[in-house]
Amino acid sequence: MVFVSNKMGKKSVLFQIHHLYYLPQFMPVAQALEADGNFEVWFSPVILSDRRDYELTCRILKQQNLRLLTAEREKDRIAQILARNFDVTVFGKSNHAERYCSSQTLAVLLYHGIGFKSCYYTDYNLRLNVRYVEGPYRLGELQKYNYQTELVETGFPKLDILKQIDADALRQKLDLSSGLPTILYAPTFYPSSIEVIAEQLAQISVNFNLIVKLHHFSWLLPKYRHQVNLWQQLSARYAHIRLLPVEEYNIVPYFLVSDLLLTDGSSTAFEFLTVEKPVVLAQCYHLRWKHRLFRNRFYQSRMDSAIESQLDFAYRLTATDQLAMTLEEALRDREGRLPLIREKKALHLGQVDGESSQRVVADLKRRLGL
Repeated sequence: MVFVSNKMGKKSVLFQIHHLYYLPQFMPVAQALEADGNFEVWFSPVILSDRRDYELTCRILKQQNLRLLTAEREKDRIAQILARNFDVTVFGKSNHAERYCSSQTLAVLLYHGIGFKSCYYTDYNLRLNVRYVEGPYRLGELQKYNYQTELVETGFPKLDILKQIDADALRQKLDLSSGLPTILYAPTFYPSSIEVIAEQLAQISVNFNLIVKLHHFSWLLPKYRHQVNLWQQLSARYAHIRLLPVEEYNIVPYFLVSDLLLTDGSSTAFEFLTVEKPVVLAQCYHLRWKHRLFRNRFYQSRMDSAIESQLDFAYRLTATDQLAMTLEEALRDREGRLPLIREKKALHLGQVDGESSQRVVADLKRRLGL
C-alpha cells in the first residue's frame, strides 16, 4: 500500500509518546528520518490524568531541541494533530489510533518492547497500516492472529544505539571499580523481585559493581514509589551501587559495560541477548494478596505463557538464598550458554547490525512513494 500525499516538501512524521520509556525505540528511527532529508519529524507526548510523565517527557525532548507538539489538554492536542494532517504517525502502542490520524495518514506501530506480557499480541487496532516486528519468532506468532495490519520484520531499532556508545567513557562516568564484574539489575515494577531480593543484593554488592535501572513506573506511580525509596537508601549505604535516575530513560548503553543482567519480568531479558552475556532471571516475586490467592489465573491473564520455553538461555533464581551462588555461577560460566544465547538472539532480535532504523525508513519511503 502506497500513501502519496498531495503536500509539497518534506513528509511530516509524528511520534506519539505514551510514556518516556518509548523514546529509546523511537529515537533511532527519528534520527534516521531526519538524516534522510525527506522528512520533518515531530514528537508529541500523550497528556494523561497524571501529568508527571507528560511534563518529564516534554522537558527531556526540549533539552534535545526536538520539534514538540504540546497542549494544555489532551483534546486540544488531538485537534492540533488532526489539523496538521501528518503523513505518518508512529505509535508505541495502538489503542485509539484512529483518534490521532486523518484518513490520509500512514499509521505505524513500532511497539515499545518485546517482553513477557500477552499484550504484545493483543495490542491491535484496525486503523494501523503496518507493524514493524523485531525478529522471526514474534513475526510468526503475530501471523497466527490473522490481523489485517501488514507485518514487516526489521530488527529492533532500540538496539541501534549500541554502535554509537563509547563503553570506556561510560565506565569512567559511572566510576566503576576496575577488576570487579559489573551486574546490571533491571527489575520491572510488577510483579517485581525488588521487595524480595533488594536488601540481599545490596549486601553482596561489595563483590561487584551494581547498576540499578528501575522501571519508569517505579519512579512515577505513587504505589511503587517505595521501590525507589528503598534503592535510594541502599545506594547511599553501599559504595558499589549506581542507581540510575529517572531521566536516564535508555538502558541499552549500560549493556556494554555490564557483565551480567539480573532481571525478572522485564523485556531486557531479550534485549540483553544482543551483547551475548549471561542473564539471570529472578523468579521470586512480590505479589499482592489477591494475586497470591489466584496466582495461576494472574499469570495466565497477564503473561505470555508460550514465552516460558524461550527463556532457556537464562539462569533461574527461584529462592533468595541462592542469589549469590546463582550470580557467581552465571559469571563463571560465561561461555557455557553462548551457543544457545546466539540462537535466541537471532530468533528474537532478528538482524542486530545497527541498521534496523534504516530498514524502517526504507519501508516508509517505499510506502510514501519517495
